Amino acid sequence: MSNAGIGRSRHWRIAAFAGLALLATLAAAGYAITSWTGARHNASRTLFSATRLMATAVRWRLRDEQVALASLGRDIAHLPRLGRGGDYLGIGRLGRRFMARRRAIIALAVLGPHGSVWWRAPAGPSAVPGTRGASGWARTQSAGAFRVGRPRTGRGVPMWFAVRAGPRVRFLIWALWSPGRGRSGGLDAMVRAPTVAGLSWDRGPVVAIGPPLPVPPAAVRIPIAGQRPAGRLTVDLGGHGGRWLGAYQRVPGYAFAVFALRPLGAVYARGREAAYGAAIWLCAVWVAIGIVYGSVVRGETRLVRERVAAEGRWSEAKIEIEGIVQSLAEAVFATDRDGRIEYLNRAAERLTGWTQSAVHGRVLHDVLPCLDEYRGTPFDPVAECLAGQALVSGEALVFHRDGHGVAVEYGAAPRHGPDGRVSGVVLSLRDAAEKRVLTERLAHQATHDPLTELANRILFHERLERAVAEVRAGDGAVALLFLDVDGFKRVNDTLGHSTGDRVLVLIADRLRRVVRTTDTLARLGGDEFAVVLPGLRTGQDALPVVHKIMAAFREPLVVALGEVMLGVSIGIAVYPDDSGDSRALVRAADAAMYEAKAAGKNAYRFFGGDDMSRPSDSLLARAADLRQALEREEFSLVYQPQVRAANRQLVAMEALLRWTHPTEGVKYPGEFLAALEEAGLMVELGAWVLRSACRQNRRWRDLGLGAFPVAVNISGDQCAHEGLAELIDTVLAECGLRPDDLVLELAEKLFVDAEDPLAERLLRLQERGVRLVVQNFGGASPILATLRRLRVEALKIEAAFVAGIGDEHDEAVVLALIALGRALSLRVIASGVETAAQYRFLTEAACDVLQGRYIAAPLDVEAATAYLQAHGITRG
Repeated sequence: MSNAGIGRSRHWRIAAFAGLALLATLAAAGYAITSWTGARHNASRTLFSATRLMATAVRWRLRDEQVALASLGRDIAHLPRLGRGGDYLGIGRLGRRFMARRRAIIALAVLGPHGSVWWRAPAGPSAVPGTRGASGWARTQSAGAFRVGRPRTGRGVPMWFAVRAGPRVRFLIWALWSPGRGRSGGLDAMVRAPTVAGLSWDRGPVVAIGPPLPVPPAAVRIPIAGQRPAGRLTVDLGGHGGRWLGAYQRVPGYAFAVFALRPLGAVYARGREAAYGAAIWLCAVWVAIGIVYGSVVRGETRLVRERVAAEGRWSEAKIEIEGIVQSLAEAVFATDRDGRIEYLNRAAERLTGWTQSAVHGRVLHDVLPCLDEYRGTPFDPVAECLAGQALVSGEALVFHRDGHGVAVEYGAAPRHGPDGRVSGVVLSLRDAAEKRVLTERLAHQATHDPLTELANRILFHERLERAVAEVRAGDGAVALLFLDVDGFKRVNDTLGHSTGDRVLVLIADRLRRVVRTTDTLARLGGDEFAVVLPGLRTGQDALPVVHKIMAAFREPLVVALGEVMLGVSIGIAVYPDDSGDSRALVRAADAAMYEAKAAGKNAYRFFGGDDMSRPSDSLLARAADLRQALEREEFSLVYQPQVRAANRQLVAMEALLRWTHPTEGVKYPGEFLAALEEAGLMVELGAWVLRSACRQNRRWRDLGLGAFPVAVNISGDQCAHEGLAELIDTVLAECGLRPDDLVLELAEKLFVDAEDPLAERLLRLQERGVRLVVQNFGGASPILATLRRLRVEALKIEAAFVAGIGDEHDEAVVLALIALGRALSLRVIASGVETAAQYRFLTEAACDVLQGRYIAAPLDVEAATAYLQAHGITRG
């Protein structure tokens, strides 16, 4: 919507809301005025109806009083008299009974024919007025005549009734009637309403009022107009009662009227309430209109702001998108539905040599002809995209403005307008030269070792299979050399992995110089290399290359930390002499390489003979079995107690490794440790042993079997591994154990060099709180310097010395070792205690801890648990 449209909409909206407000005001005013005037009209009508009802009631009341007085006269006439001209006997009793029944009669007198009072009530001279006129009226009226006189101010209305008592005797009954007493005159109907009612004689005083006015009745004058039988009036009581609304009704046949009054304030109260309600309603309507108007205004303002903000964002987004498109490395063209160029970015200008101003409005195919790269035929990707209305992509050859061709990858996609119809095409072009370089680089990375740039396993197997296939199709032989660097592990452990990587690069460079250009040199992993020698007549033709490789390793390798001397073990297998396919050839060369290592290393061996064909007897086969055993979880732990020599109380449980071979049965560590080292599984298996032993210790603690350490044997490979300390921290945290809940038992030969990096690692372990024990003590070179530096907890005497107890020389050695431990303040543990004699000798020699079958044989988990339940446990 334009600004002019928004202005017109605002004017119409203001007019509409103003009209609604005016209508609401007029409606409220009309309702208030109608309620105000209606209240007066309704009150007047109600008062007029009340006076008519009252007039009728008073008339019937008067008739009822007339009948009652006539009955009283007859009753008096029948009373006995004292004599001629005397009083009637019992007239007082009859009068009192009459007044008790007629509560509206407030005074009563019976007069004789000459005005003499025969009886009156109440007694007293003021009860009955002068009787001269009354007696005259009685003499002139026929018997039974009835008359109501002018009201006596503030008291009541006098009534006369003439009665004939005999042929010559007449008497008059005089009564003073008060319409305000009891239920007289029907005024009680008005007492129950918020209205004042009463009787008035023409313009005279008020006779009776109920409920009372704020001024005395005698002071009130009711302005009854003329001789009209009924009417409405307004009475002003001045400062006492204010203005009153009223109505009057003359009583037919009598000279007085009945009136009813209501305060104008009470009459107009309802009108005021209606007016107040209308005002409140009007205010509520105005507030609602204001709220709605404000909401609409705010909504429109918000919409306008949002539209302005959206336009700003769209403009910013358009600029940003254009900047993004301009910064793309891909060339982008935008065309209309006729294929005419509308836009191109800077990358497109660089790729084609055309500028935006030069090609705008021109057909893309005329500016940028395309050829199918594979078929060489011209085509138009924009036309194809418009025809199919779908994405088209592929590779093509486009021509620069100066005429040279550029190989590209293209993608053309239809673009749609606001109506959803195709409005053109977006064409993107990418220079394919970069992709080809990247593809070649990725292909090289996929088939070559990233460190040495030699062929990796993938390329090695591919080249080997190709060479075998060529020999299978013709004649000749293929030789496969498996190389394993001797002593490389020592380089990694002592000089670090970075130096080890540098050594591998130097080895790869030397091997490149000695192999033929037709050969394939590959690194299979770690320090293992392989060489495929195709095009040989026999396997012996591989020997010149083998000798060159052996000679290359005789020269030292120069690194930053000095010179490194290494050897190489080479296994040689020949196709088709030693195998029927490439995979079997790999296994044969691997087995031959292990035979070269077993022969003393730094040598080569050809695969051949019956011994070489039995992989179960070779170190290679055993290493393969161990890998599978680890995967199949064939390893398990048994536990042997270590007890105090003095009281045979438990000190620790040592975890011992067992291998349950599927065909050969249980294997002890001495039978497969060498193969584990050659297979490189010591670190992985050692981590499993450490974690399993600590978890079992945790289970025993959870069963309430006591807190004691578990001892685990650590190999040299594990000690040399840089992640040993972190592994121990992780395992202890997982199992909820303290560092002193773990004892590491290390072979004596690991402590030979006190300055070896291994000592630094062991010191870090000891700083964490892990306890160290030297096992097989006495079987290697002196290690006192290292023991002094490391503060080892205990020395463990080799079982071979314990087995020799009984021989004086061996006993002397054992005693010397115990004395050495004492001198170094170390505990001494004797392993391999098999007999009671050995137990007694070691106990008498003050050996601290004993371990062996005499105490308990190695136990599986269930048996070890039973042992712990049966014996007292004391933390060592």
